[in-house]
Amino acid sequence: MPAFWAAYDALPPGDDITRGRALVATWFTPMIDAYRAARIGRVDLARWLAVFDPVAAPARRLSAALPALWCARITHFRGVLPDAALDVPALSFVSFLNFDAATRPWRGRVGLFFGLDMMVLLHGEAVGPLLDHERFHMYHHEVNPSLILPGGDPLWLGIWKEGMAVHATAVLNPGLPRRAIFLGDAALAEAGPALFRRIAAELPDRLHETTGEARARYLAHGYRGDIPARSGYALGAAIVDRIAQGRDLAALARIPAAEAQALVRAQLAAMAR
Repeated sequence: MPAFWAAYDALPPGDDITRGRALVATWFTPMIDAYRAARIGRVDLARWLAVFDPVAAPARRLSAALPALWCARITHFRGVLPDAALDVPALSFVSFLNFDAATRPWRGRVGLFFGLDMMVLLHGEAVGPLLDHERFHMYHHEVNPSLILPGGDPLWLGIWKEGMAVHATAVLNPGLPRRAIFLGDAALAEAGPALFRRIAAELPDRLHETTGEARARYLAHGYRGDIPARSGYALGAAIVDRIAQGRDLAALARIPAAEAQALVRAQLAAMAR
């Protein structure tokens, strides 16, 4: 991200509105194609600067360290899953608080976008588990195109994919504390049968949802309600753990979408009892 840091360091003195307008001209507008690909539209740069300025120093360190760390994690990943692609389209930038990492269609492929600002705010500089989590999402699509559905991911598939990525992070990092496997989220690390029973009982009629409140309740980081945010991650991981016996990570990744949906529904029925 040298170009970003050059633009950031060259911001004029003054209030955050003035600095934000300058950053639109020198960074956001020249990078607009990447931001559109990442599904980032209008941003409040003045608000973002107030949040980002205090973490700029660790973000700069992570920016410098990320290429080598990413290469090291890719090498480790291929040691476990040797059929994983070597060429992984990835871009690091600031996501203006939209996400820490996200996969998106990009230049005819599935690309990975790293949001350095949210990475530092959510994870500090210890981002190895996050890189493994996101790399597995990409691998999952590489080896199993049946998971790319034309109408977008229904809720059951989001739960399956996130559960698989959590499971993969644990496999790739044996001995890693459960909280680290859940990317620092203590509530998800502590989730157990009582929460799963409750969620499993309310999910069957919502599993087909592709947008809106239902997906946000179980998968959105910013959800605030009567269950922990992103509870679907923990539920999905529990489902994968229940069906993983006798299947290695490569085999699990190749379970076709129709079979995965049936497994999710069957495990939810069992958990709800």
